[in-house]
Amino acid sequence: MKLPRVIVFGMANFNRASIPEILNDFENLPKVDESAFADNPATALAYKNNLEAFRLFVQEPDVSMKEIERVTTVYRKQLYRLLDRVVSKAEDGRVQGLRGLIPYKHVKEYERIAVVPSSSVLSGSAAAGAFNQLLRRFDELDKWLRKRVRERSRPLREGEMREVNKSIRSLHREFINRCKKEGVQPGEYPLNQDMLGYRSFQAAVRRITREQGGSHRLANETTPSVAPKESPDFKLWPIGDIPFKLVQFDGHKIDIRITLVVPDPFGLETLVELRRIWILVVVDVASSAILGYHLALGVEYNKDDVAEALQAAIVPHRKIKLTMPGLAVRDGGGFPNEVLPQLEYCRWNWFHFDSAKSHLAQDTLDRLTNVVGCWAISGRLGEPDDRAFIERFFGLLEQCGFHQVPGSLGSSPSDPVRHLADVGSNLPMLMTLDQLEQMVEVLLANMNGESSSGLGGRTPLEALRYMVAKPEFFVQTLPATKRHQLFLLKEATIKTVRGSGLPHVNFEGVRYTCDILGSRPELIGRKLRIYFMARDIRKIHAFFEDGSELGILVASRQWRITPHSLRLRKEILRMHRLKLLKYDDADNPVEAYVKFKRAEAKQKKHAGNALAGVRAGINAAASATAHGDGIFGSAEEPKSTISDAQVSMPKKTKAPALMETVEPTPLTLKKTVLF
Repeated sequence: MKLPRVIVFGMANFNRASIPEILNDFENLPKVDESAFADNPATALAYKNNLEAFRLFVQEPDVSMKEIERVTTVYRKQLYRLLDRVVSKAEDGRVQGLRGLIPYKHVKEYERIAVVPSSSVLSGSAAAGAFNQLLRRFDELDKWLRKRVRERSRPLREGEMREVNKSIRSLHREFINRCKKEGVQPGEYPLNQDMLGYRSFQAAVRRITREQGGSHRLANETTPSVAPKESPDFKLWPIGDIPFKLVQFDGHKIDIRITLVVPDPFGLETLVELRRIWILVVVDVASSAILGYHLALGVEYNKDDVAEALQAAIVPHRKIKLTMPGLAVRDGGGFPNEVLPQLEYCRWNWFHFDSAKSHLAQDTLDRLTNVVGCWAISGRLGEPDDRAFIERFFGLLEQCGFHQVPGSLGSSPSDPVRHLADVGSNLPMLMTLDQLEQMVEVLLANMNGESSSGLGGRTPLEALRYMVAKPEFFVQTLPATKRHQLFLLKEATIKTVRGSGLPHVNFEGVRYTCDILGSRPELIGRKLRIYFMARDIRKIHAFFEDGSELGILVASRQWRITPHSLRLRKEILRMHRLKLLKYDDADNPVEAYVKFKRAEAKQKKHAGNALAGVRAGINAAASATAHGDGIFGSAEEPKSTISDAQVSMPKKTKAPALMETVEPTPLTLKKTVLF
């Protein structure tokens, strides 16, 4: 395997057999305008000799050193000194390149060696390079100064009490005290100067501020400070110049208040307000097309929600039934794998996200690398510009969609939209979860059909169709063996077959068995490899340790009725253990949970989100069954005793005679904004 060759700034740590590729690439090395030497023929001749000697050394390995000396008059020691100048670091952060071959050009700052004498108004000062000499001598002093300069322009954190935009003179006093603490003696610089090195300190603060705020000459002290760029790795990231080469992914909390319709025992409807929910989106960089999305109902989205978004971006798009009057996808809109059938199960090469915990979870990385078969790029902390496409998309989504409906919270507490869209406690004015799902579907589909100046007036779908039609574009589809939701599976869990009653395995507090396992008592004590889907764990897939299949195991009777996720079962068992939720062996635990949360939702928003989660699980299971893409086969599912209407949109039924005068009353909650 060929090892990478590393350049150490200012040191030619290589020979003619191991010359770094960057020195062979004259086109990318910083160049020199030779016409600047027109008035100085001696300098022009010396530069040409240096350039020719460098070229022969780098690009002509068969030419000997003696021949180079004869042709260019550049001797061996002089040539190696030129190589050191070429790879030395310039002020712009790059190597000097060909600029280092210019005769008499200073390629590094002046480094003072002499001791700095004392100064006074009468004797003057001779302290050139003294401040840099001080920082080189005391590394901790340099780190302290850079940290203080960075904090100088940083906004206050919550609960923090400090001086903002501290003056340079006040900072200088702290610097002098720090010098004394580091061991600078009274007869040494800067303590032996009449102004204590204030001018040099002032210049250093401004220089560091420019470095931290940007290298442009107009960068000033009010520019938001950022961490110094210590590594150029981000420059090596791939460029999304063709479709599906690079996609970006992120989650965004929707800036809108939403409600859920919950039925009561009288057949009437009650509105409960939910916590704000998340939208997770995958965007193709080359075409700006939205590949897929997922709505996450939890307080925070997790790795299973990320898996749902991955699935939505790869499998053929499933349309949502639109019931809102006047709501429809525009002509030319839609999703790529819906409009272009050849892009069904098309995978990408690079997947770019930020450093959220759910993104860096091992299950997420395994799904990306082992199933999708792509490279994962984790962006730098505090650098949203690294993912400019997805960040800009969320801004447009809010401005063009969510900020225009009643109940919008705006982008900040001071956003005028927050006041314009405020409906107070009038919950019927708010959008329901079902309406939000339809709105998101149409918004994203229409954005794929909206012309963009960045695409030459074309829509993302038009640009994608044009790029895909090129002969050089190669569609990389997901192998058939890895389709049908396989990347929603967890890693194998080892379980032992138990024998109390019928042979079974215990998984997450519930017994699982099947006809085959139940009729084979000789398997008691054997270990099985268990696979499961996190969003519906009514069934699990069992294999023997040697990899051979045992079959599909089904949960015990009360747990096999209603679709439920792993997270939901853990919550139900936790509440049952704490005696908050009561049910017996004949009851449906999920139904008992829904009844409990329905009563609790009158006071707590998170209870409404829990009901919405149950509803989403039922809908997802029904959709998987309807499309026949479940990994556990197409066998008929046990009928749930909980209908979707019980946790979402109940059918209109006539109330009992004694209750005919009762009208549904929206629940009044205290207005709370959660961030």
